[in-house]
Amino acid sequence: MYKRYEMRRMAGVPMEIITSKTDLSIEFVTWDVSPRGAYLMSDTTPKIGEQIVCSFDLDGETPYCFFGEVSRINQGRRACDRGPTGFGIRFIDPTPMERLKLRHSLRGLAPTMPAPSRDNALTRAMGWS
Repeated sequence: MYKRYEMRRMAGVPMEIITSKTDLSIEFVTWDVSPRGAYLMSDTTPKIGEQIVCSFDLDGETPYCFFGEVSRINQGRRACDRGPTGFGIRFIDPTPMERLKLRHSLRGLAPTMPAPSRDNALTRAMGWS
């Protein structure tokens, strides 16, 4: 199980992605960002483990560019899936200084709301609540 090390912040910033399948950049909007990764809203999703290059700018001054790996996919099919459909990426190569700068840039943004537990979502989906 993946352990979360950083606070996710709601960001809604554009992020350009280049996948291993094409050299063209594709622009997505982030749902949340942390110094170790991001969740991107999308109706189409890459495969888990796919390597990507992502670049974005949070404050208009500091551009970030990281290699990443698709670590999570949410297609909205399960009762416990919350939030928009899309996929999560884990930044592979940020230096400690880059993570520190990113953490500082994210400081004023609100945290992402936690998802309900799986049991509560299943209970609501079955109409038992």
